[in-house]
Order: sequence, then structure tokens, then C-alpha cells
Amino acid sequence: MRRSTQSAVEDPKVDAPRPKSVLARNRAFLFLWSGESISLLGSEISVVALPSLAVLVLGTGAVGVGALVALQWLPFVLLAPIMGVFTDRLRRRPLMQVANVARCVILGSLPLAAVLGHLTLAHLYVAALLKGVFDVVFQLAYQAYIPQVLDRADLVEGNVKTQLSKSIAMTVGRSAGGGLVSLIGAARAVAADAVSYVIAAVLLLFIREKEPRPAPVERGLAATLRDIRGSIALTLGNRVLRSLTLTLTFGNMAVSSTLAMIIVYAYQDLHFSAGQLGLALSLGSVPVLVGAALSQRISGRLGMGRTLVLTHALLGLAFALLPAAMLGGKQFAFAVVVVSQGISSFTGPLTNVAIITLIQKATPVQAMGRVNGVALPFVWGANALGPVVGSAVAAMTGNVVAFILAALLAWAAIGWIFRGAVQQLTDDVPDHLRISV
Repeated sequence: MRRSTQSAVEDPKVDAPRPKSVLARNRAFLFLWSGESISLLGSEISVVALPSLAVLVLGTGAVGVGALVALQWLPFVLLAPIMGVFTDRLRRRPLMQVANVARCVILGSLPLAAVLGHLTLAHLYVAALLKGVFDVVFQLAYQAYIPQVLDRADLVEGNVKTQLSKSIAMTVGRSAGGGLVSLIGAARAVAADAVSYVIAAVLLLFIREKEPRPAPVERGLAATLRDIRGSIALTLGNRVLRSLTLTLTFGNMAVSSTLAMIIVYAYQDLHFSAGQLGLALSLGSVPVLVGAALSQRISGRLGMGRTLVLTHALLGLAFALLPAAMLGGKQFAFAVVVVSQGISSFTGPLTNVAIITLIQKATPVQAMGRVNGVALPFVWGANALGPVVGSAVAAMTGNVVAFILAALLAWAAIGWIFRGAVQQLTDDVPDHLRISV
């Protein structure tokens, strides 16, 4: 699995220059990352295709689409702590295989039912919920498996590549999803996502390294409940992990509340057309690729802790800029929205790489599932709560106040960074701040 480090006396080749890219050095990560990149692209296609299936084929409305989206993230909030425990009890690669095959079957059942004329809204809802369950299984196993495959020094580069894949998938996948829905229909577009999971599962078969057997643990309901309680204490009791979790929670709530209101703001207050709004959001999403490409260089220059301070300061600035769009004409408003969205999207990969890497470096491999299982409900709960808070504030006080609140939430995340002294961390976590299990 991970290569052992030997001294120059033991291995005279240790001083030989290594290939620059981790993909050239690490065959296991190459297949892992390639499969994840393909499935991420498929998932972004389904972001458009699944709601389109609900609206265009089954005739549901906004409430039905909202329920469809909610069913996909609900398992992250409810099941992640339990699945985190089982992730640490089992081998991670078989878990990813099961999750990929299951998601292929679940999504594949939708176009099959559509062809046979038996697709129903209940079927779509059940498929969305089950897909969410296996999304949890895969994400926890994937995040726990990366530190097993990569050397500690390669974690940043590995996380950068994963974030770059996510950024490209977000930029390309949703456009491709819309195009596929137009060309071949929503049901067949969902089939494309199902095929992506087959490819990811096949690529995992090419990883030949044996995964260590997890240490034996006590089984049963009582033992599982004790492990869940212990996971919470393990994660929230550690200064670094607690601060990183709350930083991500506040930042995600700020972003999700803004995403809920930017469309309303553009139509009601700025009087954008649908085409102008779409173009503004598209242009504003391009910097996510720049952020992903530069994240390793920036975090290497500033240190990961100070990078997090910078990204959340910029994130708050991006949201605080939005009310200024009302101070000029439509071209000025368009420019403000593009700049605001550009700053926000640029910070996303930088934040994710720094937080994920620090969590990995603060957590032993055998506890990664439990730690991520505790963190995910905070992160996804923030994604769910943000739109509710943003729309409620906007309804009571106006869109401008909602954006100011989002800025304050982003800046409040900086308080958690300093509370945990995370700003002092550079590219690693000192031994005394790591979890010991």
C-alpha cells in the first residue's frame, strides 16, 4: 500500500529524482482518481437529468423537485455517523466497489422503467434516497482510502487532483447534462451516470495492492452505539478537527444561503433576463478551475491555516459585494455578479484542499471513517439549512440583508480558525494535535 521510507544507507536509490506527478509514481492512486473523476462527471450530469426526469416525464413541480434533491442529501445527515463506524471496521476498497455497483443498478432502473412505461414518481424518490445512501458509503470509504494509498507527503497533491476533477465536472457536467437531456431525453441521460459508475468500479479492480485487514472489534448494537459516541468525542474533542468542522459548516452555510437567493435577487432587484443570469453564473464559475489548479502552490506559499483565513475573508467579501450591484446600471450589476461569483468559486477548491488535507494529517488511517462520519452531518446540514435561513431572512428583511448575513457567516468561520489556532498550521499537523487511537 503506502511505500515505506528508507534511509540512503539502506537504499542508494532514495536520492534519485522522482517523477513530478503523483499519478506517475502511484499506480493505485491513478486508478482510484480516474474512476472517481469519471463518476463525478456522471453525477453532475444527474444533477440536471434527475430533476428533468421528474419535471419533463413525470410532470412534478417545484415542491416535487425540492423533495427529490432533499432525499439525496438526507442520508448524509442521518446515516454518516453510523456508516463512519462501519467504514473503519471494513476494508475500504470493497465498500467503494459495492457503492459503485449499487448506484449503477439504482440509476439504471430508472431508464429501464421509463422504456417499459412503468416509471413512477415513487420509484424516482426511492432511487434518489437509495443513491444518497450509497453516496455516503462511497464518500466515507474514498476519503478513508486516500491516506492508505498515498504517502503523507503526497496528500496535498492527491487532494488537489480530486478537487480539480470536481471543478471540471461541475463546469462541464451540468452543461453536458442539459445537452444530453435535450438530445436523448432525461431517462437516457440518467443512464449515462449509471455507466460512469460501472467504469469506476472496473478501474478499482486494477488496484493490486492488498488492503490491511481492520483490527477486530466488538460487534453488536451496543458496541456500535458506543463507537458512535466515541466518534463524536474523538472528532469534536480534538481542537484541530473541531475547528475545521465548524469552519466548513459556517462557510458552507454562507455559500448555500447565497446560492438560494442569487437567482431571486437577479430577477427581482437587478431585472436580469434568464439569459443574462445564466451567462453571469457561467462566467462566475470559471475561476473554480483556476482555484483548483493553484491550490497546491498557494497553500504551499502561505501555509494551509493562513490559506483558510484568506479564502474565508475573500468569501465574505464576495457576498458583501452583491448589494453594490444595485448602485449602477444593468451592465454594472452584471459585472458585480460575475466578480462576486468568481471570487466565491475561486475560494472553493482552496478551502476544500486545505481542510481535507489537515483532517487527513490529524487523523490516523484507522479512524478516518469515524471522523468523516461525524463531520458530514455538520457539512451537509449546513448545505440544507443555508437556503432555509437565507430565504427566511430575505423574506423578512430583503435580499440585501440576506447577503450581508452570508458575508458575516463566512467571516465568522475565521473565528473558528483562530479559536483552534489553525492559522498556525503550515503543511502538517504536529504530533500533539493529532488524534491518538
